[in-house]
Amino acid sequence: MSRHSSSFLKRIYAVIGIVLLVWSSYLVYILVMHIWHQHGEEVENMAISEEEKLFKEMMKDKKEVTYNLGYKVIKQEDIEKHFHHIGDPVMHDSINICIKCHGDIPHDKNKAIRAFLNMHSDFFACETCHVRVDNKKFIWYNKTTGKEVDNFEISVFLNNIPQKLIPLLEVDGKFERLDSDSKRNFVDEFRKMLPTLSPDKKSQGLKIIHKNVSKNPVKCDECHAPSLSQSYLPLLEIGYKERRVNQILSNEVVGMVEKYKEFYIPNFLMPGQTK
Repeated sequence: MSRHSSSFLKRIYAVIGIVLLVWSSYLVYILVMHIWHQHGEEVENMAISEEEKLFKEMMKDKKEVTYNLGYKVIKQEDIEKHFHHIGDPVMHDSINICIKCHGDIPHDKNKAIRAFLNMHSDFFACETCHVRVDNKKFIWYNKTTGKEVDNFEISVFLNNIPQKLIPLLEVDGKFERLDSDSKRNFVDEFRKMLPTLSPDKKSQGLKIIHKNVSKNPVKCDECHAPSLSQSYLPLLEIGYKERRVNQILSNEVVGMVEKYKEFYIPNFLMPGQTK
């Protein structure tokens, strides 16, 4: 064998040796990482509580679901047999001025009653409770077209309907809707210019938009009153049938909200908690 051939074979063997060394190093790395990861999980499992173990077990095969809230779409994990799901989509109100900033589900501060308040937001415009009117004039409008809905009769609980109730404001002897075209145009223009406005200009604009908002909104027991004459809303005049009016007046939910300031969660809904 010539010197040239011998030198070439040595190079081949050297390359093969380097490849084998790199491969064996990689296998050792994988083995070490696997052992380290298993040990880390054991240590972690020893440290976490029963509640955390339960949560990790629930999240193993997580799926993502999409919910349409009307003014926005959210994604969240779909946990099998999980109690809290939003479920029904919200019919978006494309007409109301307040919705443009506050959304279709605006209440979130008071955890005890926010679900009840947001439930009413489905069929009452924000102004119905947040703008007090002396004349007690209200109309129903279509959430998509904005047109007034006549002869609207209510005999059952309202849920995800295409109509909303809004008050009329008396101006110079005439009744005007609080979501007039001029006001809607002002809000749209203000929102477009908002990023460029100074703090003073923002404050002035917000004051104009909220000038009719009452400091004290209508409370639950003002509509769910002891009698029809004491109710803030003229329930019969706005379309509620007598039977439904009787159900609304002095509603038990109002009593619960007024009387119970602290809500207790049963122990079986709190896994891992000792008695």
